[in-house]
Amino acid sequence: MSFLDIFTVPFMLNAFIGGLLVSVLLSVLSFFIYVKKWSFINVGISHAAFGGLAIGFFAGINPTLTGSIFAVLVGMLIGYISKKGKIHEDLTIGILLSFSMAFGVVLISFSNNYNSDLFAFLFGNILTITKEDLIYISIFTVFTIGFLLKYFDKILYCCFDEDLAHIGAVNTNFLYYSVITLKAIATVLSIKLVGSILSAAMIILPAAVSSQLAWHYKKIITLSIIFSLIIVSAGIILSFYFNLPSGSTIVILYSIVFFVIVLGKRLF
Repeated sequence: MSFLDIFTVPFMLNAFIGGLLVSVLLSVLSFFIYVKKWSFINVGISHAAFGGLAIGFFAGINPTLTGSIFAVLVGMLIGYISKKGKIHEDLTIGILLSFSMAFGVVLISFSNNYNSDLFAFLFGNILTITKEDLIYISIFTVFTIGFLLKYFDKILYCCFDEDLAHIGAVNTNFLYYSVITLKAIATVLSIKLVGSILSAAMIILPAAVSSQLAWHYKKIITLSIIFSLIIVSAGIILSFYFNLPSGSTIVILYSIVFFVIVLGKRLF
């Protein structure tokens, strides 16, 4: 099958469109995760989403809805504890991460398709991306970009110095929890492509790679989007031709690019 013939296969077309939309969505959010140093919080939320998906699957409710709600609630809890500082942030994330994953596995174990459902939730399955999913992702991507553009300066202000931003009459709590909410929902929407375990990497890697080549925020965001579009497309094509898990293939490619750039900077 030639390259162009791929687009005649309905699920591959859905995968490509979904992959490109998710690339833009996660790349934009990646910048704020990078600046705020939220990598571990990001991992906690992405793993927590698995428990929410399992609830929807077990109860016969749309997993995207239950996954989003569950991930947002866990993200809010992590964010609240992180701000209050009464319990060490790493400890809280570790406990919630472990509980959510274990809870999700137990629920899915009651399914007749235990192995296939578990694998799809954990590592993604491009076969499951539907036109309905594309509509959800499109709407949320437009909303997220619009929200971030409207509050970009204030969010960036909070990322660098939240206390000073608060003194400067910025509603820091609103922006703090809003970004967590956007990140949590984006994670759930990306799970069908890369899975709950690898969705965290897809938000961390774009800015991590781009920040090696640029320092200005506009260049970092632009490069993040470009890298993601290319790598996600390449990952989907390779996974189709060689029958590989799409999410794992994409993350491996992204990681290789990261290490090549880092080593290249050291050598040259």
